[in-house]
Amino acid sequence: MLDREGMPMSTASIGLLRREDFTARRGTLLLWRRDDEGCRADLREYNGAAGDDVAVLLVADDAALAALREGGWAPLPALVRQGRLHPYMLKTMDELEEAGLAEFVEDLGLVFPKH
Repeated sequence: MLDREGMPMSTASIGLLRREDFTARRGTLLLWRRDDEGCRADLREYNGAAGDDVAVLLVADDAALAALREGGWAPLPALVRQGRLHPYMLKTMDELEEAGLAEFVEDLGLVFPKH
């Protein structure tokens, strides 16, 4: 899926977490990343902290996870608008740009105010 969806080259990861795990502050975090070695998805134990290497944390309910499995990244912006998926930016916009994830964030329809 990451290859098909055009996962951007990045020095940071995008994390995906079930809403129940986020609320419980315990569970399994799915990490997406593309680097010099290619696209990969890894699992990590979640204990309330995503980790310094995670730039964007996506927290999704079961319906949103099903939509992502079925439709790839295409439904992401609609899921955010519907409140079924909550994106948390764990880095500043400058850090996201430096990591190669600014366009991904913009594709979600999120904006950062310029001060």
